[in-house]
Amino acid sequence: MRNGHEEQDRFLRSLRLRRAAAFRKEIVPYFRYVAQSGFGLLASAAAFTAVIWYFNLLKDVPHNWPADIAGIVFLSVAAVYAPLRTFFQPADPVYLLPLENRLLHAYVGPALSRSIRNAVFRTLAAFAIFAPVYMRAPVTENAARTHPILLLALLFAVLGAFNAYSGWRERRPAAGIWRLSLKAMRWVLTFVIAAALLLKPLTLAVPFMLLCMAFLWFMWRMPRQHYLPWEIFIHGEQAARRRWMSFLSWFVDVPAQTAKPARRRWLAWLGDIAPWKQSRAWHFLYAKTFIRSETLGAFGRWIIVIAFVMIVAHTELSNLIVYAVGFAVAALQLSELRRVRFVETAETLPIPPAGRYAAAAYVARAAGITAAVLLWLTAVLTLREFQPELWLPALAAGLLWCGWIMPRRIAKHSDDEDE
Repeated sequence: MRNGHEEQDRFLRSLRLRRAAAFRKEIVPYFRYVAQSGFGLLASAAAFTAVIWYFNLLKDVPHNWPADIAGIVFLSVAAVYAPLRTFFQPADPVYLLPLENRLLHAYVGPALSRSIRNAVFRTLAAFAIFAPVYMRAPVTENAARTHPILLLALLFAVLGAFNAYSGWRERRPAAGIWRLSLKAMRWVLTFVIAAALLLKPLTLAVPFMLLCMAFLWFMWRMPRQHYLPWEIFIHGEQAARRRWMSFLSWFVDVPAQTAKPARRRWLAWLGDIAPWKQSRAWHFLYAKTFIRSETLGAFGRWIIVIAFVMIVAHTELSNLIVYAVGFAVAALQLSELRRVRFVETAETLPIPPAGRYAAAAYVARAAGITAAVLLWLTAVLTLREFQPELWLPALAAGLLWCGWIMPRRIAKHSDDEDE
């Protein structure tokens, strides 16, 4: 019996490794197109600029720079991220169900261990970046004197590992409201624990951290749970694949992935603005599709992240660079609209096909201009002094890229692409 279990474990471990290798083999070849597009150069320039800004900040941390808030957010985000890649496929609940008892040990277990290791290294890397600022910033230097850095790094590593394990436990409840509640509690408590570790005496912060972890452990045991949440893992893998393919599709044509629509009732009314005319039918379809698609979710999250970075940095050079990167990548995300594929019955509708890509460009233009203006206002309002010779050309560049260049590329039509 023991030999049989060992053979099953070897099969399951090799199955997960083969699937992970197959996924990497599928997406890695596309990255040469990403590099050829200039995105790699843009990312390198942004990273180089960030490094320069970081070392300049270390030389002279402004007296009113919110190092406490920046550290709490930076370290909490690094710790709270809890992915768990299992590479499960839709047919697995049928074919692997007889091995369910061994799957936790031989298949999910190694994936969870990898997730915990990655969380520890990611949180330690984030702490290594923030620690010099923590010790130099006037806002936090008094707290840093009473906090041994190595001990603090160890505590944040424990926090990251706990979040990775929590990500597994919060996937198991049968009820969706419990999964959402456990995730929300974990996020809130992680931010509170990070604040306590950075700003409060460790004699109080450590017991508080242990108390929060014990509370979450107690909450995990309350709802009814699946032994192995097949559907959650399968949907998570499908979402991860869609995100990767969506990113790669900015630069090269990739196999289409079935997207899960979102309701977003609070935004659905925007699609109804289009006039009820046959000539505007494509505008209506593209607007509704964009509002309910994952493209809007990724687009909105990117805008929020860029706005937050500018609010935290609030310096002339950094805001200008971040603004340029922000509107450039946002417009690239909107190019996904050109790859929208409607159901086959849409071909039977009495809609002139000639205006299809022009409608996609119209929706992309409206979203892109809105993003460019909002980011520009965020950048300008966080500065102490407005310099029109810098920011008016920056706004013009954003409007040109988001309102003319990218929409023109989307509207450009060729027979080969229709085929």
